Amino acid sequence: MQATLQKITQANPGDIFKSGAEILLNGLAGGDYVTIAKAYLLESSTFNINPIPPKSQNIYNIPGDAPYDLTEAQLRQVIYIPPDFTYGRIPPVLFLPGTGVEAGANFGPNFGKLFKAQKVADPVYVNIPNNNLGDIQVVAEYVAYAINYISSITSKKVNTVSWSAGSIDAQWALKYWPSTRNNTINKISISPDYHGTIFAQILCPGFETPGCTPAVAQQNYNSTFIRTLRNNGGDQSYVPTTNVYSIFDEIVQPQEDPNASGFLNPGPGGVSNTELQSVCTPFLPGGTLYNSHEGVLYNALAYALAKDAIQNGGPGQLSRVNASAECVKFAADGLSLPDIFATEAVIPEAGFAIIAYQPKVAQEPPIKAYARKDTPA
Repeated sequence: MQATLQKITQANPGDIFKSGAEILLNGLAGGDYVTIAKAYLLESSTFNINPIPPKSQNIYNIPGDAPYDLTEAQLRQVIYIPPDFTYGRIPPVLFLPGTGVEAGANFGPNFGKLFKAQKVADPVYVNIPNNNLGDIQVVAEYVAYAINYISSITSKKVNTVSWSAGSIDAQWALKYWPSTRNNTINKISISPDYHGTIFAQILCPGFETPGCTPAVAQQNYNSTFIRTLRNNGGDQSYVPTTNVYSIFDEIVQPQEDPNASGFLNPGPGGVSNTELQSVCTPFLPGGTLYNSHEGVLYNALAYALAKDAIQNGGPGQLSRVNASAECVKFAADGLSLPDIFATEAVIPEAGFAIIAYQPKVAQEPPIKAYARKDTPA
């Protein structure tokens, strides 16, 4: 699989569309790709009918939490619970998508497939409206509610796996809805950007015209949103946290230790921060340039650390995984070439969503009243 994909991508460097066409023409995707695509449509649903939480448990507007602007019905309907969900017999995991994509497409062909097949965790997909491009403060409401909701209907603490901005969605939720901390057993973040990215304005050409989405504007390096998030404890782990990132990230920079945007300081829950190249080196498959912003989603070491956190109690520890064995793999065991291509496709999908999003903004949304105490002068 590695040799085949390298041959295709080297012939069409940086062009996912040409590479994708080549994959299809070579018959490498076939019916499997169609099946995967159909699965995304189901797992990416933003309108779902879910059970009412137990009346004995208050999970909405809990004293001490930030107030919700969205109704409970709005918050609950974006949660996709698969028909075979075990309601706690297998540890529940919430998938939180990155900017510009829905959770099904983001995680279906990688962590979702592997967790389900290996019964490591039971997937639930949180599909943020408007492809997670709106105000992150509002997005955090969906995340906070989903954590407490799934915990209430399973009687279990919840694992979260997030990609990119999904990680700061979760961090904001943990900071301002502290009730979620008691209901979260692990926070696993893939290619996170806790400090934003210096490339944000590249993603928003004509920023002043206006030409940006709220979420991307908020992810500008040292934006008001980012500074508010990081102030007064937000740059630390609130729950056991596993962060995995790559220096070859084409979206989030800086992403190299000790200044990586994906790095969190240790807090009450403990944290592990793993820069792939510091473990695998840039010369082994697990650390090469193919480990991009989206590439970490199918990286074998990233998956091993996530699995370790869930099975043994987070944070994920290099001492408990066979890093040498994982670093020589191009992708996590159990993933196919169609899975890899489908994962790579989240970048052009996000790009199209950013272009289509309306209305564009010239500046980031104002900080909500409950968080203004944390906004640096």
